[in-house]
Amino acid sequence: MVLCAAMVAAVVIAAAAYLAAEPRYLATAQVALERTAEKVINVDSVVPTVDPDSAAVDTEVEALRSPELIGRVVDRLHLDRDPAFNEAAADGPAPRQPDPIGRQRAISTLLSGLTVKRDGLSYAISVSFEGRTPVQAAEVANTLVEDYVAGQAGSKAQATGRARDFLEKRLTQLRAQVLSAEREVADYRAAHNLFAVSDASTATQQELSGLSTQLAEARAENAAAQARLSAAREQLRRGRSGEELGDSLDSPVVSQLRAQRAEAAREVAALEKRYGPRHPELIRAQNQLRTADEQIAAEVKRIVANASIQARIANQRAASLAGSVAQSQGKLASDNEASVRLGELERNAESARTLYQAFLDRYRQTVAQSGLEQSDSYIVSRARVPGAPSSPNALIYAAMAVVGGLGVGVLLVVLLQLLEHGLETSDAIEATLGLPTLAAIPDAATMPGYRKAGLPAPPAELPVKRPQSAYAEAFRTLRTSIQFAEAARPVRVVAITSAVPGEGKTTTAMGLARAAAAAGGKVLLIDADARRRASSRQFAEGAALGLDDVLSGTATLEQAIVKDGLSDAWLLPQRLDSKGLGLAENPRFAELIEQVRERYDLVLLDMPPVLPVDDARVIASMADGVVFLVRWRRTPAKAASVALRRLYDVHAEVLGAVLTLVDVREEERGGYAHGGTSLRAYRPYYAD
Repeated sequence: MVLCAAMVAAVVIAAAAYLAAEPRYLATAQVALERTAEKVINVDSVVPTVDPDSAAVDTEVEALRSPELIGRVVDRLHLDRDPAFNEAAADGPAPRQPDPIGRQRAISTLLSGLTVKRDGLSYAISVSFEGRTPVQAAEVANTLVEDYVAGQAGSKAQATGRARDFLEKRLTQLRAQVLSAEREVADYRAAHNLFAVSDASTATQQELSGLSTQLAEARAENAAAQARLSAAREQLRRGRSGEELGDSLDSPVVSQLRAQRAEAAREVAALEKRYGPRHPELIRAQNQLRTADEQIAAEVKRIVANASIQARIANQRAASLAGSVAQSQGKLASDNEASVRLGELERNAESARTLYQAFLDRYRQTVAQSGLEQSDSYIVSRARVPGAPSSPNALIYAAMAVVGGLGVGVLLVVLLQLLEHGLETSDAIEATLGLPTLAAIPDAATMPGYRKAGLPAPPAELPVKRPQSAYAEAFRTLRTSIQFAEAARPVRVVAITSAVPGEGKTTTAMGLARAAAAAGGKVLLIDADARRRASSRQFAEGAALGLDDVLSGTATLEQAIVKDGLSDAWLLPQRLDSKGLGLAENPRFAELIEQVRERYDLVLLDMPPVLPVDDARVIASMADGVVFLVRWRRTPAKAASVALRRLYDVHAEVLGAVLTLVDVREEERGGYAHGGTSLRAYRPYYAD
């Protein structure tokens, strides 16, 4: 019942929500990331393009949901003036000045309807927007992806522009640094005369090299001249004429003189053979020979003197060159010491030139690629205007109703189970009250045969009119349990009571009386409830005599009892107009109990509940046994325990407990079993 009610309520709520829900339209656009970037020019970009990986795709998903991008879409479509995005816009004319609060509200509204997700493991990203109108949904989705793709190229262009500006400023600084470094190198060279003739040597090095070569040559010439001079002087010292000297032989004058002497010598030799020593021709020829010798000697002396002069000149030249070489060597040592600082300045200048060149090359690349920036993503498909609303979805609402109804129903059932303080099983009765369960009387309205057609008779009459039913069998079970109950004396007077009202005492007492009478026993039912008198109202409403008359002595027992019209059981009622309230205070009631114990096989006392009426305890103490009724899932365990303690206080013999008004359907769903009340397996044995 609870589940059905929950399901019905869930269906009604879901239907109302479906009808009240505003239609929403979903439009989806798709973008994809470029896996490889095309290079128009073969230069490195200021913003390098990296092949996308899984993390990059997830990052772009978050970028598509960034408030900055959403804000640009809001501004482009003027959504802050749209009542669907800004409720304040519907209350009056559009504001002339920008409304930051309205813009922020529009951004929040757009984000609430936006869904951005990656399509599986691909590089594609779906951008969906759910709006109030189909055109608006498609427009927002398309504008978002367009601005996203364009924004990437714009970001690259801005980055390129920023890089160009930075490089221009930096180049100006580096150019000044290069000029300053080179100026320092030039000034230092000029100050220290460190001019380079070639890449491998300086002017001093070149000068020293030339002087060294000249010095070597001069020394060689000096040695040669000194050698010739020494040789000539040695020959002259030995008395030679110097004709053997190489220099004299090389002299054309000496050669000519030698030729003349040779001619004069031949002439003298010829004349000596022809003439005598005093011959004038011979004397003339001898004078010519002597003159030739003198001329040769004079020429040799002149050559020797010239050799001396040449040797002295060579010696002086060698000495002069040696001095120049020494001076150049000193200058080179000084230059080498100054070159250390020059090298440092040149390295600084070269470093400045290299850095400047690198920045200059990068600046040229940046300028070359300006205007060629490309986006890292492209639009795969644009959003189409949806033809049907995406929500509300009837299937989703139906599923929510079913799931919600079942969930709430199950939760309510569980809560009712948790909040239920009543007893519902024989095990619970034995564990809580310490009593055996004599029987379980079902609620006749929940019996399988009576659910749709209704009860064929009042519950108290069913044991007689439907003797083969499970309901009648429950009373026969109770009769047998009482018959074989363990008690201090034979059980003939049985008090039927409960802890609280409404436990089915009268119906149980009347059904038990009719079941026992049907078995052939002599049965008497006494209405011992002076306040409610339920037995008398149901079965002897018009009785002229009753229990009060018997106790007062105005009538006998035979005059007051009434025979049941459906069985052989007898009823001792109470007159409805009787004023008596206390049966326990009348000493003749105990005598009456002793009287009927001897005359009847079974005497049933329909008593009031124990907790509200104290007479129940006194009357229970007079009976041979007490049947304690517990209503299924209704009687609080605490109340039943207190009532039993009160019965034990008066030494009442409690035979056991009876579960009454057991809901057969709920019992079967819960899986409980109480003998005849669990009808699913035993139903073929009973008749309706």
